[in-house]
Amino acid sequence: MEAKADDGNVRDRLFDAARELIGTLGYTEMSHADLTAEVGIGRTTFYEHFSSKEDLLVQMVRRDLPPLVSELVDTVDGSLPPDERLMELARLMVEFVGTDHIGLILHTEVPHLSPQAQDEISQAHKVLALAFSATYREGVQSGIFKTVPPSLAGRMMEKMIMTGGQTVMDSADPPVDVGEIARCTAELVVSAFRVERE
Repeated sequence: MEAKADDGNVRDRLFDAARELIGTLGYTEMSHADLTAEVGIGRTTFYEHFSSKEDLLVQMVRRDLPPLVSELVDTVDGSLPPDERLMELARLMVEFVGTDHIGLILHTEVPHLSPQAQDEISQAHKVLALAFSATYREGVQSGIFKTVPPSLAGRMMEKMIMTGGQTVMDSADPPVDVGEIARCTAELVVSAFRVERE
């Protein structure tokens, strides 16, 4: 029983170390040696818990992302009209991508992972994808949003949000700039899909 608690503690410490090291070094530059040194374990102990650095990343995102995403979605008032709801979801997502280590990982590292790892990570933020798609569909049905093929709409929203998040990361003062960048990005997301009234 005690060994399992220690195992869980080692895994949690590896996850915490990985979040910090990815934030400072980046996933590609982070090595097994960096992780094991940060946690104070041997390389063999690392492989008792994870098959690879990618496996650690996937399991960390699968552990940490769902509660963050659920909290983000739950903060948006479901009674708002679809355009206002989409704006709020987009704003919150830009803030998350631009300021949280998990957001940074999603933006910068996921495209470099294996297809299987990308699929596992996409499952971890399914609640968010469903919130965006349901809001968009409701907006189309109520005549607020243009009809666009769903896969195109989803990719456009994702790229605009990720660009906003990257702009936050690249800014000289992210904590100061995040609010304006997130607001402007969210307005662009909504205006891209809103039906223009004559």
